[in-house]
Amino acid sequence: MLRTTTHGPITRIHLTRTILGRPIYSVSAYLIDGLLIDCGPPRVAPELIAWCRQHRIQQVVTTHHHEDHSGGAGPLRRALGLPVLAPAAAVQVLASFPRLEPYRWIVWGQPQAVLAQPLAETVETAHHRFRVIPTPGHCPDHICLYEPQQGWLFAGDLFIHEQARYMRADEDLATLVRSLRQVLALGPDLLICSHAGLIDDACGAIERKIIYWETRGVQARILQRSGLSVRAITKRLLGDEGFLTLFSAGHISKINLIRSLLSHPSPQQGKDPGDR
Repeated sequence: MLRTTTHGPITRIHLTRTILGRPIYSVSAYLIDGLLIDCGPPRVAPELIAWCRQHRIQQVVTTHHHEDHSGGAGPLRRALGLPVLAPAAAVQVLASFPRLEPYRWIVWGQPQAVLAQPLAETVETAHHRFRVIPTPGHCPDHICLYEPQQGWLFAGDLFIHEQARYMRADEDLATLVRSLRQVLALGPDLLICSHAGLIDDACGAIERKIIYWETRGVQARILQRSGLSVRAITKRLLGDEGFLTLFSAGHISKINLIRSLLSHPSPQQGKDPGDR
């Protein structure tokens, strides 16, 4: 399912995977000045192609290789001949995408191979120049696009939610926090996220996300010192695991976040949360 909303010159393309008419997952791509930023999963590619035929698309950029962001690239290139740009570390993955785990195949579909060009330091459109900012952590090849004249930060999956409680098993929390601090230093005015949408208080939202994780890290260490197991700490701080954990066989879970917080304490985690 595809629907769009507009925010000034930015078009948000809501791409929703449905089963029997019921939505099970949504992700957003964005169109600005002929540039399509991310292109959704393979299972919604036919709808995206039909929509793109009616709009002026000149190039496609993927913020990282994950199939819910890059899965439409192959179909778009074959159907419309659009050039695809991707982080250099993602180019080889996109050319021969590994076979997905069952839950990823069910939700998003197996991507087609696509020959992408590696991103340079900037991406230019008719009216804008976007800086390519490497922001690993969610995955090693993740990048953000920053337009300094407008203060726009297209953040892919760097942000997702202020109080993210789930984490993939292959995410690196310490690196994620460093990447969040890196984009915070840019002073963006508008955060454009693939899940949270457009956030006007960009710096405030990023700061609150960092503080949330740091505070949970302090609390987790206090509970660990009191003798609680990692599983008990997870339940105390984040509640019971949800369907997502079961469906993904634990690849996406709350306990992954707690393990990461305990394994990679930040400098702030020596402070009591009440000191903030």
